[in-house]
Amino acid sequence: MCIILSKPAGIAMPGIETLKTCWNHNPHGAGCAVALNGSVIIRKGYMTFEEFAAGIKFDRLEPYACVFHFRFATHGSMSPGNCHPFAVTGNLKRTYRKTEVAIAHNGVIGGVKIVKNDYSDTMTYIEQTIRPFWARCKAQGTKYMYSIKKNQDALLNETGSKWSFLFADGKIINVGDGVEENGVWYSNTGFKSMTSFFRGSNH
Repeated sequence: MCIILSKPAGIAMPGIETLKTCWNHNPHGAGCAVALNGSVIIRKGYMTFEEFAAGIKFDRLEPYACVFHFRFATHGSMSPGNCHPFAVTGNLKRTYRKTEVAIAHNGVIGGVKIVKNDYSDTMTYIEQTIRPFWARCKAQGTKYMYSIKKNQDALLNETGSKWSFLFADGKIINVGDGVEENGVWYSNTGFKSMTSFFRGSNH
C-alpha cells in the first residue's frame, strides 16, 4: 500500500523507530526528496533499511522541507528505479535527481494502461497525466500545481489515492486524507506499530 511522510521546514524529523515501522510495513524500497537551495534533491532506491538509515543524515533535516516514501510494490519490479519520489520531468528511474517538483504516491490507480516495460501505475500516470498538467501550469504562470481544491478533487476522483508534491521553494501540497502527528503528515497509519493501538495489554 506504501506510505508517504511529508515534513515541512522547521519541523523535527520522526524518530528512527517510526521510520523503521514505516519500512517494516512497506519493505520494497524507500527514497526521499529535500528542498534545498532552490531545487528539490531526490535520493531513492534504498532496498534495505540499513542502507536507508546509513544513506540519509536525518539529524540535519529539521530546517528543510522533505518528503519520504516507503514502497509496497503492486506494479513494476522491486528495484531502485521504481522507488519514489519521482521527478516531475526527466527519467523517472534515476535514483539521484535535481528537479523542480518531487512526487510521491500512495495507492493503486485503476484503469491505467502500462505501456512501458517495468513501469508502475504511478510512473505511467505521472508521464501520461501529471507531466502534461505541470507543463500547462508553467505555461500559465501557475507556481503550484494541485494548489486549487477543484484540481485536487479531480486528482482524487481519478486515482483514488494520496499524493505529496514537494516544490523547490519548500512548499508541500498533500492531496488526500492523511494523519498528522507532531507537524508531520503521513498518508496512512502505517507509521504506527501494532502495539501503539492498544493500552494496558501485555499481549
